[in-house]
Amino acid sequence: MSKCKYCGSTSYGSGCPYSPTKRHEHAGGDEKKCVFCGSTSYGSGCPYSPTKKHKHFTGGNKCIYCGSKSTGSGCPYSPTRRHEK
Repeated sequence: MSKCKYCGSTSYGSGCPYSPTKRHEHAGGDEKKCVFCGSTSYGSGCPYSPTKKHKHFTGGNKCIYCGSKSTGSGCPYSPTRRHEK
Protein backbone atom coordinates (compact mmCIF):
# COMPACT_ATOMS: atom_id res chain seq x y z
CA MET A 1 0.00 0.00 0.00
CA SER A 2 1.30 3.45 -0.87
CA LYS A 3 1.80 6.23 1.66
CA CYS A 4 1.87 10.01 1.61
CA LYS A 5 5.37 11.21 0.75
CA TYR A 6 5.11 14.03 3.29
CA CYS A 7 3.64 12.38 6.39
CA GLY A 8 3.52 8.61 5.78
CA SER A 9 -0.28 8.34 6.08
CA THR A 10 -2.26 5.93 3.89
CA SER A 11 -5.07 8.53 3.63
CA TYR A 12 -5.95 10.56 0.54
CA GLY A 13 -7.29 14.10 0.41
CA SER A 14 -6.79 17.01 2.76
CA GLY A 15 -5.26 16.83 6.19
CA CYS A 16 -1.54 16.41 5.56
CA PRO A 17 0.27 18.65 8.04
CA TYR A 18 3.53 18.72 6.05
CA SER A 19 2.42 19.06 2.41
CA PRO A 20 2.67 22.56 0.89
CA THR A 21 -0.93 22.12 -0.38
CA LYS A 22 -2.11 20.40 2.86
CA ARG A 23 -3.18 17.43 0.70
CA HIS A 24 -1.76 13.92 0.90
CA GLU A 25 0.37 13.02 -2.14
CA HIS A 26 1.41 9.39 -2.30
CA ALA A 27 4.74 8.01 -3.49
CA GLY A 28 6.00 4.58 -4.48
CA GLY A 29 2.71 3.15 -5.67
CA ASP A 30 1.19 1.50 -8.72
CA GLU A 31 1.67 3.51 -11.94
CA LYS A 32 -1.96 2.73 -12.78
CA LYS A 33 -3.19 4.91 -9.89
CA CYS A 34 -3.42 8.64 -9.16
CA VAL A 35 -1.05 9.94 -6.46
CA PHE A 36 -3.77 12.19 -5.02
CA CYS A 37 -6.84 9.91 -4.95
CA GLY A 38 -5.87 6.35 -5.96
CA SER A 39 -8.15 6.35 -9.03
CA THR A 40 -7.16 4.63 -12.27
CA SER A 41 -8.62 7.52 -14.30
CA TYR A 42 -6.66 10.10 -16.27
CA GLY A 43 -7.52 13.74 -16.95
CA SER A 44 -9.95 15.94 -15.06
CA GLY A 45 -12.00 14.83 -12.10
CA CYS A 46 -9.53 14.27 -9.27
CA PRO A 47 -11.21 15.58 -6.12
CA TYR A 48 -7.93 16.04 -4.22
CA SER A 49 -5.43 17.30 -6.81
CA PRO A 50 -4.63 21.03 -6.63
CA THR A 51 -5.25 21.20 -10.41
CA LYS A 52 -8.26 18.80 -10.30
CA LYS A 53 -6.39 16.54 -12.77
CA HIS A 54 -5.20 13.03 -12.02
CA LYS A 55 -1.43 12.53 -11.78
CA HIS A 56 -0.21 8.93 -11.71
CA PHE A 57 2.82 7.30 -10.13
CA THR A 58 5.85 7.00 -12.38
CA GLY A 59 6.54 3.65 -13.98
CA GLY A 60 5.80 1.53 -17.00
CA ASN A 61 7.44 4.18 -19.21
CA LYS A 62 4.09 6.01 -19.36
CA CYS A 63 3.17 9.68 -19.08
CA ILE A 64 2.01 10.39 -15.52
CA TYR A 65 -0.80 12.64 -16.79
CA CYS A 66 -2.30 10.70 -19.73
CA GLY A 67 -0.82 7.18 -19.72
CA SER A 68 0.67 7.47 -23.20
CA LYS A 69 4.09 6.04 -24.00
CA SER A 70 4.76 9.07 -26.23
CA THR A 71 7.47 11.62 -25.47
CA GLY A 72 7.64 15.35 -25.98
CA SER A 73 4.71 17.67 -26.54
CA GLY A 74 1.09 16.66 -27.00
CA CYS A 75 -0.17 15.62 -23.57
CA PRO A 76 -3.71 16.97 -23.17
CA TYR A 77 -3.63 16.89 -19.35
CA SER A 78 -0.10 17.96 -18.34
CA PRO A 79 0.23 21.57 -17.11
CA THR A 80 3.16 21.95 -19.52
CA ARG A 81 1.41 20.08 -22.38
CA ARG A 82 4.45 17.77 -22.49
CA HIS A 83 4.43 14.06 -21.67
CA GLU A 84 6.14 13.52 -18.32
CA LYS A 85 7.40 10.15 -17.12
